[in-house]
Amino acid sequence: MSQLHQEPLEPDNGENNNEKSHLHDWVTAIGHIARHYRLEYSPGGLQAAASWQMDKPLASVIQNLGRQAGLSGRLLNEKDSEISNWRLPLVIQLKDGQVGIIESYDGLDTVGVSFISDAQLVTQLPFSELLPEIRHIAAFRPVAVAKDIRADRYLADYTPNWLRNLVLRDIRPYWYVMLASLIINIMALSGIVFSMQVYDRVIPAQSYPTLYVLFGGVMIAILFSFIMRIARGHITDLLGKRADLRVSDRVFGHALRLRNSAVPRSTGSFISQVRELEQVREMVTSSTVSAIVDMPFFLLFMGVLVVISPHLAWIAPVATILMLVPGLLLQKKLARLARQSTLETTLRNAILVESLQGLEDIKLMQAEQRFQQQWNSYIQITAQSGLKTRRLTQGLISWGMTVQNLVYATVVMIGAPMVIEGEITTGAIVAASMLSSRMIAPMTSLCGVLARWQQVKSAKDGLDNIMQLPVENGGDEARVHCATLYGDYQFKSAVFRYDLDSNQIPLRVAKLEIRRGERIAVLGRNGAGKSTFLQALAGGVELAEGELRLDNLSLPHIDVADLRRNVGLLTQNARMFHGTLRDNLTMGAPHARDEDIFAVLEVCGAADFIKRLPLGLEHKIMEGGLGLSGGQRQSILLARMLLRDPNIVLLDEPTASLDEHTERDFLQRLSGWLAGRTLIIATHRAAVLELAERVLVLKDGALVMDAPKDKAMNRAEEKKRTQEIGDESKFA
Repeated sequence: MSQLHQEPLEPDNGENNNEKSHLHDWVTAIGHIARHYRLEYSPGGLQAAASWQMDKPLASVIQNLGRQAGLSGRLLNEKDSEISNWRLPLVIQLKDGQVGIIESYDGLDTVGVSFISDAQLVTQLPFSELLPEIRHIAAFRPVAVAKDIRADRYLADYTPNWLRNLVLRDIRPYWYVMLASLIINIMALSGIVFSMQVYDRVIPAQSYPTLYVLFGGVMIAILFSFIMRIARGHITDLLGKRADLRVSDRVFGHALRLRNSAVPRSTGSFISQVRELEQVREMVTSSTVSAIVDMPFFLLFMGVLVVISPHLAWIAPVATILMLVPGLLLQKKLARLARQSTLETTLRNAILVESLQGLEDIKLMQAEQRFQQQWNSYIQITAQSGLKTRRLTQGLISWGMTVQNLVYATVVMIGAPMVIEGEITTGAIVAASMLSSRMIAPMTSLCGVLARWQQVKSAKDGLDNIMQLPVENGGDEARVHCATLYGDYQFKSAVFRYDLDSNQIPLRVAKLEIRRGERIAVLGRNGAGKSTFLQALAGGVELAEGELRLDNLSLPHIDVADLRRNVGLLTQNARMFHGTLRDNLTMGAPHARDEDIFAVLEVCGAADFIKRLPLGLEHKIMEGGLGLSGGQRQSILLARMLLRDPNIVLLDEPTASLDEHTERDFLQRLSGWLAGRTLIIATHRAAVLELAERVLVLKDGALVMDAPKDKAMNRAEEKKRTQEIGDESKFA
């Protein structure tokens, strides 16, 4: 067994830049390790994730990329960087930046290393010579032993207890919370014992020194209890924050990866479902956790109360039953109100989002009053439902506080005759009343939990609905990984649906072949299926029947990351986002150079107007590209797609917002840029046909013509001439 000497894990800036320049080699090495352990992962997804890791420390990059491939990875330090056969394979990085994999070790001084730059050919090297050149060494192990593990946690199958697993992942630190609660509750007994001793012994004996000593002890206990409460609150808040981050990350990550057919049609309702995280967040706050962890100490106080005054010990348990029974009996009604409130809130959010998105059209149509009435109607309904819920909730909380006050009074009332009869002392009744109130306090908090439980349960049901929606690259089948796709499409009796549960068929293609490098125009009337056809080519529409192959691979089985990297689709509904022009342009190419950006801007005709902006690429734009003209937005969206340098280009009405001069210049430059690429373009503009060599015509979601451009144009002319002759004969 040999010891590896490790340099510091955080090199200087120059070394960091050198490491980041070899990040692709790290991705290749991690993929090799994943295949070694027979883990299913997405090479394209791993490479896409790596493009956003350039500015992070190497240790963080290794952890994140390893997790993406189903591996737990970390940099080894000097103390645990021993090499042995059972620790192989290990990934190393030399001082010159090369990345390699140590695959074998003879136990003496020879290791088998495959360097990424050498196409992973194994080289036998003396370890003593390799050792001084090693800068970093990383170990990777499977997160779980499973033959078909899906590493990406966002793509994991739905399990009913997913939320509990995320919240309780840090279960071990809760033992410290329990320990702090134990100390707090034990310290709480000091005040009770102090009162009992003062009334029973100090006052009758008039012993001032004893009083001072007891008071000093109580102050120490109170101070220690205060420190424990602060510590417990800090721990529970920290654990709640970590749980909140994990739950939010999982839900939002899952939502981003939903299949197009599974995305809810109402944006507002979808937002409302995601916002249910707020209800879950409240349940993992310190106040709720503290109330729950204090409940077991009811039995501790019960035992102490039995010792102090057994005749009064029954009051607190009876009061607890009286306190909790109404909350339990009202759970069905609270559940019904919670479901009703969730539905009404969803409708309210839907109308709010829809109104804000279409605010300009609402003003132009003078429809403010209509939407105002809808909004007021929903607000009135939700306010009424909320009033009913708050009435019950406030009633339960008030009932709990009332019972808590009654406990104190009842103990005094029942205990007073016992004191008069000499059965118990004055200190005993004072201690019993204080202890009974202390016992019942967590139950009062529990009443609040019961009052909110159904709202949280309804929120959890809403999150469950999101987590059950299918995601891309999900399912049990393994995806096919293909680094490069060229555009050889084959349709055979293909039927497409936006929703597999719907009977509507927006597109059917009996037979069609598209060869790589072809330039095809897709024509048809509005609603003929042109946009759906492009979505089908990009994998955005569900294949319900038949077969669709891309480069002789079944398109639905191709890894989505590989498909998105090679297929560039610009839809009519493409959006720009709040941020700078650079942020929008580099969404799919986060590390593109300025010269690359301006090269595609020149192609799209947007370079001139961006250069005239005072801030250039740092110019701020609003959501949806507000502040830019339609033609400027379309040029930038085209440039954003072209910057990804796809092999297959799918364009849906790309020049609809461009004037004739800009359109003509764009088409000329695009023709040169398209060299060697496959182009399918849907259009109504005659000028766009100059790019095409072949024409497809769609009608009512079906392919009705497939011909070379010249032949298709001749048919169109003949059909137009025939129609004109028919019209003339009608008026003759």
